[in-house]
Amino acid sequence: MPVAGEIHRSLKSIEEEYDHLFTVGTIRDEDRGYEFFARLIQRECPSAKTLLDVACGGGYFLRAAEKILGPQISLTGIDLSSKALERAHKECPSAKLFHSSGEMLPFSSERFDVITCWGSMEHFTDIPKSIQEMKRVAGKNARVFILVPNMFWYKDILAVLFTGNRKTRNQTHERFASLGEWQEILTSSGLKVLKTLKYNGIAKYPLKQQIKDWVIPVRFSYHLLFVCSAE
Repeated sequence: MPVAGEIHRSLKSIEEEYDHLFTVGTIRDEDRGYEFFARLIQRECPSAKTLLDVACGGGYFLRAAEKILGPQISLTGIDLSSKALERAHKECPSAKLFHSSGEMLPFSSERFDVITCWGSMEHFTDIPKSIQEMKRVAGKNARVFILVPNMFWYKDILAVLFTGNRKTRNQTHERFASLGEWQEILTSSGLKVLKTLKYNGIAKYPLKQQIKDWVIPVRFSYHLLFVCSAE
């Protein structure tokens, strides 16, 4: 287990990396991807009043959530990068934004109806601690949505088959795991996995999306999307 000094140094290194990335560009999915996530929450949590987006980045999901879920839900975001939060404020001015890490959420217990973490938890210095923090701030009957990368993505398998290497990534401090390994990490840290979905991006054309949904099995998908309970 990393000691406090090591965690602080790692967090500072990650913060500097993401400040740089958001200074020279951005890290984001397509808008239709964030809208897909928001509609998933709308179906799973129709009566939710409070939402926390952990590692909210440039606020693109918060903007989609505001558009689809409407003004009846209070939106909050946290991120380790101050540069990302500057962009998030422009994308979703109505959201409450906090500068913090996923391992140390600055909120009271049982505060949120929905907690999301889209494609970021794999970069945290202490993943079990971040999951425990999400569980702590989750209210009664809350849902926790976590998107993480799959170690056995079919394109990585093909890349290794033909080149000997996985496809390159643009970020460091990244953990990959299989479907079963991620499930074990989540459950051993206190969450109950209710649903496991596949996520390979949302295609521009419905027919292409139908083909991807039909052809790519969950255990070989690009990302794994877990819908969890904190109970």
